[in-house]
Amino acid sequence: MSANTVAIIGHRGFAGKQVVAALAASPAKHVKVLYRPGSSATDLPANVEAVEVDLADTAALTEALRGVDILISTVGAPGIADQIAWIPAIKAAGVKLFAPSDFALLYTPTERKAFGLIESKHQVEEALTAANVPFTVNNTLRLVGDARTHSISLSSTKYIGAGYASIFATTPVEKLAGRTVALAEVVANGEQIIAALTKKHGGVAPEVTVQSLHEVDEEIATSDFALAPLLRKKWGTGAFTVGSDIWEVKEYERPSIEEVILAA
Repeated sequence: MSANTVAIIGHRGFAGKQVVAALAASPAKHVKVLYRPGSSATDLPANVEAVEVDLADTAALTEALRGVDILISTVGAPGIADQIAWIPAIKAAGVKLFAPSDFALLYTPTERKAFGLIESKHQVEEALTAANVPFTVNNTLRLVGDARTHSISLSSTKYIGAGYASIFATTPVEKLAGRTVALAEVVANGEQIIAALTKKHGGVAPEVTVQSLHEVDEEIATSDFALAPLLRKKWGTGAFTVGSDIWEVKEYERPSIEEVILAA
């Protein structure tokens, strides 16, 4: 089994902390965090190297990435577009694979154009393709909607961390390049979620409101935060998907949807 040297940018984010912790406990050859000047890297596991680097300085970033097999980004929304500027350094340093930040589901071209954040993620992928930089995308989601018959996939940050370690620590790069790998800790439909909520509240069923597609479309058109109704629509129409390439995290005991809701 080969082991990879893995670097992470975005270690302080909602998923980044779990990814770093899981990789530190994995068989990865070496793990290091790249962080911006002024940020903090004092709470890292002892076996994780911390490297301060100006991510906008291509020469400095190139040096920081030398010897890295896989670069993982877990940056939040404000940093999504910045990833495009890293591409010259990624190529110059000889990084074998880049996993840009993406913890969402799959969207159509029309949906991407309507939402800046989603379109920014797609533009990063297009820039990587144009530069001939091998990359893989990981799609995960933490969301609960109100569809009764269609399923959604849910993943906790702990599962995301375990998944990233399972994917990137020892898997040969050539087996990952070009894939859209999905993580799905729990898969459940609306009826299963309603049943679990009923049990959680002592047999009292939740109040369920069902919107028509027309009502949801109107909300998408007028809402200040249209992504939420779009997600409800995708769930209700069976289009709520993280893809078909689901990565199974071995030796991870996944909870049931009932256990997730009872613990919430």
